[in-house]
Amino acid sequence: MVTQSYDIFRRGAAGDHIWVEAAHDLESAKTRIIELSAEKPGQYVVFNQRSGRMVSSGTVVASPAARATSAESQKATQSRMETEPDTLWK
Repeated sequence: MVTQSYDIFRRGAAGDHIWVEAAHDLESAKTRIIELSAEKPGQYVVFNQRSGRMVSSGTVVASPAARATSAESQKATQSRMETEPDTLWK
């Protein structure tokens, strides 16, 4: 049985911590914070269940409009890459 060693919390409006989910390792928890913040920007923290200490935190501030602009930019770049040659010579 795989144990989940890290808890991910989101800081609530009142300053409290709201449990979001657990992760197996610290790298997975950090990756999930990035994914979660893309859906709902805010401050996230990771606690080690064994030690009871905060081991990572991150504040992500991004508006939905900023994320949409970034996504559109990535799509435009991808489109150019598909239509333009890889090299400068033929």
